[in-house]
Formats: sequence, C-alpha cells, structure tokens
Amino acid sequence: MPGDQGIDTPVLIVGAGTAGLACALALSRAGFRSIVCEKAPRLEPVGAGLQLSANALSVLDRLGVLPAIRQTAFAAKTVALRDGATDRLLARVPVESGADGYLAVHRADLQCALVDAVEADPRIDLRLGRTLVGVDWTSECVKARFAGADGADAPVDAPLLIAADGVHSAFAGQIGCKPAWDHGLVAHRFTLSDTPGSEIEAWLSPSSHAVSYPMRQGGERNVVLVETGTGETRPRTERWNDRVAGFIERGRYLGSWPLLTVDAGERLQPRDRLVFIGDAAHAMFPFAAQGAAMALEDAWVLAGALAAHSDTNAAIAAYAAARAPRIEKVLKRVRFHRFVYHLPWPATLARNAAMALRPEREMRRDLAWLYDWRADPLPENRQGLR
Repeated sequence: MPGDQGIDTPVLIVGAGTAGLACALALSRAGFRSIVCEKAPRLEPVGAGLQLSANALSVLDRLGVLPAIRQTAFAAKTVALRDGATDRLLARVPVESGADGYLAVHRADLQCALVDAVEADPRIDLRLGRTLVGVDWTSECVKARFAGADGADAPVDAPLLIAADGVHSAFAGQIGCKPAWDHGLVAHRFTLSDTPGSEIEAWLSPSSHAVSYPMRQGGERNVVLVETGTGETRPRTERWNDRVAGFIERGRYLGSWPLLTVDAGERLQPRDRLVFIGDAAHAMFPFAAQGAAMALEDAWVLAGALAAHSDTNAAIAAYAAARAPRIEKVLKRVRFHRFVYHLPWPATLARNAAMALRPEREMRRDLAWLYDWRADPLPENRQGLR
C-alpha cells in the first residue's frame, strides 16, 4: 500500500513528561510509530499532586490508562473555596462532568501509568539519557542529533519533530521564540501523610492563595501556596487560618518554584515539520488546574490531525487551528481566576458576598465549555505522513 512507508517512519518526540508520553500513546492508537528521546537517564516517579478534570480523563480513557489511575486517585465532586484568614466557606464549585468525574492524583502515579503503557507498546521506542545537540530541517524531514552518556548517537530522521520538552524548550530558543518569563509568583509545595480529607479546598487571600487535596485514596495530602515573592524561604503563617498554618508547620516542605509562562500564541503558530505541545507550547499558571489537561488534549488532537492529513504540514496547521482558540480561552479563564483569587482587601468583601449568592448550577455552567470537552475517536489513518 502506498501509505505503509509513511506509517512506518517514526515521528520524533523530544521529552518524556506527561505530554510526550501521552502523545506517543495517542500516535500509536492512530497507527504511527514514534521515537521518544528524553535527556534524563531514568524516569523516576517525581512530583506531588495534580487535578484531572473530565476533559483530561477522557484522553486517559482513550489511551487505556485510566483504570490504573483510578485505583489510587481521589475522586471529587466539588472544590470548596474558603476565606484564607477565617476558613469560612465561600462557595462550592461543582467539577464533575458526566460519568468521567474529577480526580486528584499523585503526579508519580500518572507518570507510572503512562510509562508502563509506553514500555508495553511495540510502536514506541523510548530512549533515555539522550540530550539534543542539534536539528536540521530539509524539505522532506527533520534531522535531529543527540548525545548519550557514551557519546554521540546516530542522527534521527523523522517526518515531524514534536517538542514536548517543557517550559524551557530547547527548540523555542533555536527558532527564535521568546523565552519563558517569570511573573514574580512562586508556588510553595508541601506533602502531609497524616491529614486525611474528603474534598479539594482552596483558600483565597490578598495576593496569594492555597490549595489542598488528598492525592491518593490512602490520605496523602498535597498542599500548594501561591504568592508573590522570591520563594527563597518557607512561607510564613500569619495571614492564614489555623488549618492552613498547620499544613505549613507540619508538612514536609518540598521547596518553591517560580511560576513561568510562555507566549502560547507564538508557540502554536504552524511551523515546518515542528510542533510544540504541553508546557513547551503554553505553560500556564495553575489557577484553573488545567496544565496537565491541556497537555493531554494536545496529544490527542495532534494524533487526530496527523491521522486525518497525510501531508505533515497540513496536519500541523489543522492542529494549530484547533488548539490555539481553546488554549487562549483557557488562558483567559486562568487570568480571571488569578484576579479573583488574589484580590486585595476590601475588594475581597464584595467577592466573598458575590460567591455566596451565586448558585452552584451557574458556577458549573460557567465551566461547562472546559470540563465537557471530550476526546473524539481518531480517524482511521491509511496514508501515513509525507
């Protein structure tokens, strides 16, 4: 068949985080082979918690890894918004969407499920300890050069290079994209093993907020404090109610991370045989808990575009046309949440009153466009890529 050669020529993915691993699996479901190159010598379970709304879970379901994740994840129906100083309940935001629900998970559990599926898939060649040293483009392919611990590898030729290498993507600088920038916000992360809980909670305070939830059914808790500052020391407790202060005092402090973003409009522009996904494409603040979800959506939509278009650059254009408006809408919601969560006093008084008066069904309707997105079945690929 004329398309067999295109299907058998592996796509190159750089980066084996959530975006890269999910993309390899999605491409396999569409009939494509891939090579995944990761600079880390080992994929060790790392990180703390993350939230997965129904739009993300629909992709994981299509990839076949959702049952493994559900075994340990914490299922939630609402997110409780509370006053940071008093712990008073302000509102409960419904987050379920149909049967898919809403999960809080340990990032390591998600990674392990994806890695296990990748290692079991014969269409995926996972190569660790491979650092990118150069890329050349021709009219017919991408030629990437990698170095391993034992020296330079043979170049990899591919019809498409997928940059899934995070907020500091090596490719962004090579092609002249603006680097990630620091907005002066930091995230302090804690874990606690002795604090069982029954819901996801967020506490709102001037210029800061805190989020806490069980990461696993056994009760291990994730706590994140986002505030303005350098993040060089453990955060202070004075502004927080006794519960949040207790988390800060008793939790195992994992450190602080600056919150960086990139220019998503620039990164999602169609380019010859190169496409960005995940944080490399649109690293965003965690104010809507959609970073991992958008990476998973990217992976599935890109696989669908490649299956539907035998011309690689036409597929890239279709992917960009599908993702750019949705990402911009998500980023707009993230900016809105940041504004509302970090309002200064006394504007907080009006915000709290408005939240108390707003019915839950209206809050759910506000987020329907986000949570109700679903991963459609992939087109049947018959032609491969050229």
